[in-house]
Amino acid sequence: MVQYLILVKITDHALFARYIQGSRQTIAQFGGRVVFHSTENALTLGSSSWDIVAIQEWPSTDAFDRRWNSEEYKPWAEIRDTAAVMTIIQCQNNIFHQSD
Repeated sequence: MVQYLILVKITDHALFARYIQGSRQTIAQFGGRVVFHSTENALTLGSSSWDIVAIQEWPSTDAFDRRWNSEEYKPWAEIRDTAAVMTIIQCQNNIFHQSD
């Protein structure tokens, strides 16, 4: 499994709501799922604040890339880039996880 940390600064709330509503179906369609999201975020350390923080989980980077580059997601990607500024970080290999 691969997780993606998604940090969102919304520039157009109405348009971003449309993006979320329409693009959400493509996550499940390509094998991903949202495992966490928050809209109430308080900056503890650093210089950037985010309107939304989310984590998506995918079976592989290939599954994420298939969705990201798909025809189904393409119209939503165009809306995304107009409605928000995003930082997406691929996270793998949890070094703090210890198995028994």
